[in-house]
Amino acid sequence: MPRQIVGMTIETLYRQRPPQSTAQPFEELAVVATLREISTDEGLAVPAGTEGTIVMVYAGGEAYEVEFTAPVVGLATVRADGLRAA
Repeated sequence: MPRQIVGMTIETLYRQRPPQSTAQPFEELAVVATLREISTDEGLAVPAGTEGTIVMVYAGGEAYEVEFTAPVVGLATVRADGLRAA
């Protein structure tokens, strides 16, 4: 008999879990672009599509410290789902 958790089988829970990301994490010094508007650590708006350089990788690629030089100069911590390769 399948083990049940709150009225659901483990198989049902497994099927309903969010898909695991297959994206490879970026490495330090990789050039990336933002997928949406973000804010720098100083609160300045960085428009979507702005390119920057990764200067630190957090939690195995869950988030990145990105340095921007134009049109805004600053650093921002950005989740992996907010970046793409440039």
